[in-house]
Amino acid sequence: MVGVSNKTVAIIICLIGFFYSNFAIAQTELRVAFQIPLNHHLAQNVLFFKKELEVASGGSIKVKINDYGSYLKQLNDQKNPDEIPQYFMANEMLQAVQDRRVEIGMISLHKFSESIPLTDIFYQPFLLDTEKKVSEIVKKDSSVRRSIETAIQRLGVTVLWWQPYGSVVNVSKGETAQNPDQIKDKKVRVFNKTLGNLVLATGGVPLAIPNSQQYFAYWHQKVDIGMTTIAEIKEKKIWEVMDTISITNSASVQFLLVVNSRWWNSLSNNLRQTISKAAFAAERKSVEEIKKIEIAGYNAAIQNGMKLIVLSNDDKDYWREKSEPIYKKFLENTGSDGQMFFDSVVSF
Repeated sequence: MVGVSNKTVAIIICLIGFFYSNFAIAQTELRVAFQIPLNHHLAQNVLFFKKELEVASGGSIKVKINDYGSYLKQLNDQKNPDEIPQYFMANEMLQAVQDRRVEIGMISLHKFSESIPLTDIFYQPFLLDTEKKVSEIVKKDSSVRRSIETAIQRLGVTVLWWQPYGSVVNVSKGETAQNPDQIKDKKVRVFNKTLGNLVLATGGVPLAIPNSQQYFAYWHQKVDIGMTTIAEIKEKKIWEVMDTISITNSASVQFLLVVNSRWWNSLSNNLRQTISKAAFAAERKSVEEIKKIEIAGYNAAIQNGMKLIVLSNDDKDYWREKSEPIYKKFLENTGSDGQMFFDSVVSF
């Protein structure tokens, strides 16, 4: 009987390991869920990630998109409900990723504000009012970003990449909304708690109205003023119902793509590196695109008759004066770290 050398056995074991490793990679499916339609610029960024990843992996990673539009279409087509991918509302997304009903979910940063108060630094009024300040705070080596991502990891999810959504501006009709006195006694559309507190601090009446309903709120005069982004003004043709943009840049809206940490940590180093590279490319693309989108948004607003109002330094100082109770609450909730980060942003 011919013996087999130890070297031969080792080679066979390595080949078997290589085969099964590649087989496992070939079976990898990555589900990404979000609430927006596929033609939205944030969804387009996810599709960019999907293409980058599937090409880089040689097709061994399959990215499956669970989006609202496809969900509705399949319902309308009366498909078997058991065959339709799950759709998650905004307030369900974090839990869906934690439970690994999907691997990756898109979540607005402000959804973390209750459990991670530091995330609310992006909504401290007029703190991040320049492009330079925003770009500094979201850099991958930013101490603020690292602290936020570390805190998010404690929730069982890991941040893959950030998506900027633009700065908050005020829209109105027949008058400007550039200083706090013009907000007093007015009904104002807001989309998070801190913006609502800002309106209260100026004597206004905040109304929480989802993004999908803001056009109709203006059309039916449910509110006098709206807090929104330039991207949404263009997307929803807000010029049809409002005629003035006060360029407040009062907050910075960010979205995160987060992945289930247990699943993420179960992957091989090579697989995590491949996904991370695609995520990095998607984030860089997203930053480039939002700049183009905001320029196009302002141009479209002007072409459709909207007036642009630039705030004076006195206007901004007055807003900050009114915002003192909000700053105080933020610093109480975040302690010495919040004070340090707050001061560092002011110095940018």
